[in-house]
Amino acid sequence: MDTLNQIFTWLSDHEAGFSALAALVVIIGVTLSPLGAGLRGLLSRKDKTESGITQTAKIYEPDLSETLDTLNTPPSPITDKPSIAVLPFVNMSDDKSQEYFADGMTEDIITGLSCDSRLFVVARNSTFAYKGQTPDIREVGKELGVRYVLEGSIRPVSERLRITVQLIETDTGMHIWADKIDRPVSEIFDIQDEVVDDLVTTLCSSLGVAEGQRAQRARPENLQAWALCVQAEVLYFSQANPETMAEAEHLLRRATEIEPGYAASWALLAYMASMQIPYGLSDDLAKDSANVLSLVSKALRLAPNDPVVLGYCGCAVTWAGQVNQAIDYLERSLAINPNSNITRIFYGGALWADAKPDEGLAQLQLFTRRSTKDPYIGLGSFFIAFCHCSLNDFLQAEQAARNCVRHQPGFAWAYLMLAISLAALGRDAEVSAQMEKVHQLAPSMTLEVVEDFWRHVIRKPEQTEQFIALTRQAWPD
Repeated sequence: MDTLNQIFTWLSDHEAGFSALAALVVIIGVTLSPLGAGLRGLLSRKDKTESGITQTAKIYEPDLSETLDTLNTPPSPITDKPSIAVLPFVNMSDDKSQEYFADGMTEDIITGLSCDSRLFVVARNSTFAYKGQTPDIREVGKELGVRYVLEGSIRPVSERLRITVQLIETDTGMHIWADKIDRPVSEIFDIQDEVVDDLVTTLCSSLGVAEGQRAQRARPENLQAWALCVQAEVLYFSQANPETMAEAEHLLRRATEIEPGYAASWALLAYMASMQIPYGLSDDLAKDSANVLSLVSKALRLAPNDPVVLGYCGCAVTWAGQVNQAIDYLERSLAINPNSNITRIFYGGALWADAKPDEGLAQLQLFTRRSTKDPYIGLGSFFIAFCHCSLNDFLQAEQAARNCVRHQPGFAWAYLMLAISLAALGRDAEVSAQMEKVHQLAPSMTLEVVEDFWRHVIRKPEQTEQFIALTRQAWPD
């Protein structure tokens, strides 16, 4: 009783006494009730994953003595991965039907972002408390403990509906990304899902770039395993070549040492290890493929249903010559998170290796339609060139290869695909310049290495022989 009297005395001395009392009653009721005990047991129990690996949920449970001090304290910012709050979209029209559309779009974006395991997304109930307000974004960041805020509006312009969105960093108030979509008013409700999917896909990519830049600004000794993985991704994919691959692999090995149980670092390490195969750095394809599969197995034991892990493992397994297994991983990844651009690109590439260039091209074109400014557009164009070559459409293959060169001028494979396309078109005078770039950027890529790569990766012999013949046509004597 003395303790309760002290609590009530404390509450009476504070302005927010009644609201604090209500919160406290709820906390005490849930904490001390049988239901609360059951919930605590459920949340803190050890769960076994499908693979039998035991994982313990990390739940912070403050004791009652801490409760009073933290009632009015904002949540701590999420530091181990990017956190985002999606504020309710503003309806700039008097049409109440568009109010429902704006709210529905906000909820769908929250749901879509929640599919990405790399993001911490604030729940709808928290963000909809700001509906009808124009809060200071920096204050929102402090109140919700997030790095980024997405806000948007819906406005009728003549016979069209304009949707505008902007991503803001809460620490600085700086705009990270903005976009607008114009659609006919008559069609907008029919294509709401398409609009939301396009927005979420582009937004996830923009968040990845922003986090990569953030990691690069941090002092190396302060980088956590997660940040090291982000830095490795940005380093390699912004300029793919053997040097950046080696640097990325070094960062990822550090990540595995810092946090051995972080599955994404092992999956990314498997991906980087697999890239030795197309670059011709492998002395023994069977041995190096077995190493890749071992790293993949480790990552999937730790997180068998994580879409990021499944995506990178799928691509790694493709280069290790196990395309059926790769497609399984990639389809599972996209089923969990259909908004991942990099996984969709990998999936298109795996379908090409499985001698299904039409299906692969459809996946890759879906990516390019949604994300014309995506940081992975060069990689997507690279696989598009592969698919067009398989379909003997060498003009389109040339265009895709040139697009890859434009976005990734240090990527030797882009020049090789351009040389192959030009040779197939009979433009031999232009081939030698491209092959010179191949030899300059990747001296280890000999004709024998490339032919072995085609045999190792492509599933059907007739497609393998097609690419060997095309390569020999482009290769200088």
